[in-house]
Amino acid sequence: MAEIKHESSNPAINVAVVGHTNAGKTSLIRTLLRDDQFGNIDDAAGTTRSVEKSVIFAGDDAVLNLFDTPGFEDSSALLQALDQMSAKDLSKTVDAKLPADLLRSLISHKDKFPDFEQETKVLRQSLNSDVLLYIIDVREPLLGKYSDEVEILSKAGKPILPVFNFIAGNSESLMRWREQMARFNLHAALEFDTVAFDFEAEKRLYQKLQSLLERRYDTLQTLIDYRQEVWNNLVHAGAQRIFQLLTQVACYRREASGKDGISDADVTSMQSFVREAEKLALRDLLTIFAFTQMDVDLQQLAVSDGQWELDIFSPRALKDFGLNAGATALKGAAAGAGIDLMVGGMSLGAATMLGAALGAGWATLRRYQHELVAAWQGHKWLCADDGTVSLLYLRQGKLLRTLTHRGHAAQNNIQLSDNIEHALPKRWHKVVTALRQNPEWQHNPSSSLEYQQLQTEVIDWLTSDEKDG
Repeated sequence: MAEIKHESSNPAINVAVVGHTNAGKTSLIRTLLRDDQFGNIDDAAGTTRSVEKSVIFAGDDAVLNLFDTPGFEDSSALLQALDQMSAKDLSKTVDAKLPADLLRSLISHKDKFPDFEQETKVLRQSLNSDVLLYIIDVREPLLGKYSDEVEILSKAGKPILPVFNFIAGNSESLMRWREQMARFNLHAALEFDTVAFDFEAEKRLYQKLQSLLERRYDTLQTLIDYRQEVWNNLVHAGAQRIFQLLTQVACYRREASGKDGISDADVTSMQSFVREAEKLALRDLLTIFAFTQMDVDLQQLAVSDGQWELDIFSPRALKDFGLNAGATALKGAAAGAGIDLMVGGMSLGAATMLGAALGAGWATLRRYQHELVAAWQGHKWLCADDGTVSLLYLRQGKLLRTLTHRGHAAQNNIQLSDNIEHALPKRWHKVVTALRQNPEWQHNPSSSLEYQQLQTEVIDWLTSDEKDG
């Protein structure tokens, strides 16, 4: 018997994204879609020349059809033309037409209005939509053309939600724009910065739509719940990937090749390993949050050829994050007889270490068999020092917070050292010690309770604003 597929009983909500040229309409859709390739963004006026559709899903169900529309270019002339049409109609008939009929009349006679080619597309989509998102660049002065746009859009007879864009650092302008929209009885408005992204603002957008489209309340609540779960999973996946990076680097071991200790080749090999591990983590984090390599170039991220421009072993990198560069005598490398790592980096004689290992039991002997042999023979093992692991934690944590608050329309350079909190969690060094004591985790993440507890603890640090540990 063939499987019967049940389609959603509710059709998708049609949302027209409208506004003046360069107000950020395409940017808003990019941010909601997590897609930096949707449409075109440019400083030139009239970048969007046609109506483009995109869809937001909740699982397999299409919930929102977003229609990116061209920007208004001469709203004052358009309103004047509509007023003239209305006056002519009123002189010929007793019953005045509805405002929406006036828009339909202009659309049906668009050949007579070649100067309003783009505006006609906006009006048609507005009439065919359930709600209008009116995008406002609050940096713009309060000119009459914007009032004319609102008056024109109101003739469509659809709910209008003003969306204030580019609000970061523009609180006074935002207040003036709110007052202006209130004059049109548009009191339900939203602050949504497509550059300085805030997921809570996205949730409020859907909640505002709930208030404007009461009959679709449950559908929109399903979308809110779904998007919240997806967002939580994204942030968790990013933090988990950072923990994997920290584990790889903290568990790194290399037996020194030099006869008298650590050679330059040993240090170079360790540094190459760390750089490559961070490069792969960077790539994965950008992928998790849907920032592609093209997006890296577009937004001028501090990345070149897939790696951070500021090298992880640069003294400046340590200084930027409040770490002591002077302690890195071996350029990020720490030397020690391997079994020293088992006892938290204490320097012990070979015989003492062997006794400690024997006292610890068979499991410890198996775990550190190579290190014990090296210690007994007087060899050294090389690992990444605490400063390097700490810098990775701070730098990747800052990157995670930056990506979770970065809209897909942002084009400014990410400065990872800006406003950074340098404090490490209180239990940080205990976690690093625990990772060092389990070198097998470098290649094989464990299902052990200890590993899972460490992972949960670090993820909590990375996803919380609290740094109390």
